[in-house]
Amino acid sequence: MTDPIDYQLANLTNRQLKLRAQRRDILVSDAEKALDQILDAPSPATLIQSFPDQDLYYLMHKIGPDDFVPVLSMATSAQWEYILDVEVWDTDRLDTTITTKVFDLLFQADPQRLLRWGIKEKPAFFEFFLSRQIEIKIREHDEIPPDDFDDYITLDDKFYFRFPEKPPLTEDQMPAPGDHTPAWELTEKMLKLLAQMDLSVFHGLLLETSSLLPAEIEEEEFRLKNLRLAEKGFLPTHDAIGIYQPLSVSGKLRNRPQKTAAAHELDPQIPLPPQFFSEHLNEDDLFVAALRDIDSRLLMELESELADLINKVISADKIKLRQRQDLEKAVHKTHAYLNLGLEVMLKKDATVNQAQKLISQFYLEDIFRNGSSACIKLKTEAVRWFKNSFMNQNRLPLSFLDEKYLGIIGGLFIERPMFFDNYQSGALYRDFKTISDIDATRKNLNQIMALDLILEHLSVDIDSFEEGVLTYKTCLLTLWARDRLDLEPTLSPIDIAVFKNFFGALFTATESGSKFDLQLSDLQLWITQRTGLSEEQQPEAFTGVLKDLMAELDQEYGRVDSKNLDPRYIPHFLLK
Repeated sequence: MTDPIDYQLANLTNRQLKLRAQRRDILVSDAEKALDQILDAPSPATLIQSFPDQDLYYLMHKIGPDDFVPVLSMATSAQWEYILDVEVWDTDRLDTTITTKVFDLLFQADPQRLLRWGIKEKPAFFEFFLSRQIEIKIREHDEIPPDDFDDYITLDDKFYFRFPEKPPLTEDQMPAPGDHTPAWELTEKMLKLLAQMDLSVFHGLLLETSSLLPAEIEEEEFRLKNLRLAEKGFLPTHDAIGIYQPLSVSGKLRNRPQKTAAAHELDPQIPLPPQFFSEHLNEDDLFVAALRDIDSRLLMELESELADLINKVISADKIKLRQRQDLEKAVHKTHAYLNLGLEVMLKKDATVNQAQKLISQFYLEDIFRNGSSACIKLKTEAVRWFKNSFMNQNRLPLSFLDEKYLGIIGGLFIERPMFFDNYQSGALYRDFKTISDIDATRKNLNQIMALDLILEHLSVDIDSFEEGVLTYKTCLLTLWARDRLDLEPTLSPIDIAVFKNFFGALFTATESGSKFDLQLSDLQLWITQRTGLSEEQQPEAFTGVLKDLMAELDQEYGRVDSKNLDPRYIPHFLLK
């Protein structure tokens, strides 16, 4: 016969798993369908209250805060508190405008419950909010109301309050439909409703608000908020930033403890981890492929680790959660670094099976840090080079590197290095995600460093630059052209009439093919003569710079007749 306690635990476990599957379906559905799935559920309140705080918060911004009001009316007080904790703080200060918007949503959801919750469970926070909105005067029973009480509001002829920041409303200033309720209007509604609910509580609230020490309350509320969020992985920035600390592959990775079958059993009394990131783990990469076939008992543990890791990224990068995209930014970055970490650790053995073994053996945070290490190594190399570079010594701006190299070096110089994607995937910059991203950036960085070394040996007189746009392209090509035209080796503009002779020697409009090889050889010869460095002594990466530059010239001007030259449309040379 089955033990009744075991039978109940089994039922609770099955119920939790069923709710988990239902929540996952909702999270990956589009906004309209997700809202219908919640409200049409047999027991919507039970479903809503089963959502982890982060999942519900993500859904609120996915569906839209205004459309989410019916769901908020059935959410728990802890879920309300989480929304306040992540929304209303601007570093260590309370943002009154955002607080008003959140309170407005909760007031629409359940006004009386909001007031009861605020007064019983968050009195200091609620009073602090009121102190920012109203001025309070208390009139003694035998005191005549002063003449300047005209703009005060009273409900009992004893407690008076007014809104110093309330603007004079005209027809042009009336809030448009769909706008959030102004702070003064929301506060007035809340106070009037509270007076109707219990006048003595209303009196006590105004009395305590009038004697509040705002700075002290704000500091204490900030401390309590940090404690609550730390339980969910939102560590202080100085602690969370440790996830970017470089980690060597050899000897420093923490092995997962081996668990027995009983240890993997689901405890129905312990909340299941969030799944808000599920919708975004749908790309065809090593990390996602490894998760698809991972053991189901380990998967829940990984989801908990992943949620904790995302929260640390949010804290370390100081991401302010205001909308759905803010949370998605942290999800995508965590995903990218985990995938990169796996590829860095596996190198040539980057197969799905090998990735699964790594995920099963090591913590996700350590894999993440391996991905971060690869990015930081590139950044460190770039920063060290720049300190003693020709560019820095001559105080040349980064724009000297022109668009492509500027994008590469700019992505490495920011606090968290990023890959210069140049809108190939829809964005100018994105997070490093694969070894190929690292290799491509390293190749370009080597070319930049090689170019800088050659410029140093060319002994370029930067002070001779007079007009135009100075980049490494205009610098090299102008000096080359001036040498072949027997002009002084300066960065002064070349007269267009003289330049046509050089251009004609490079390109012929009637040619079916280009003189690419001849052009490249002559440029290489000039650099060898000018620097005194033989081709073997020149950095190998510099050859790639020259080839790309000559290919660009051939593409831009290879079919242009020298008679049609206009200096305004030839940005590769300094001309006049």
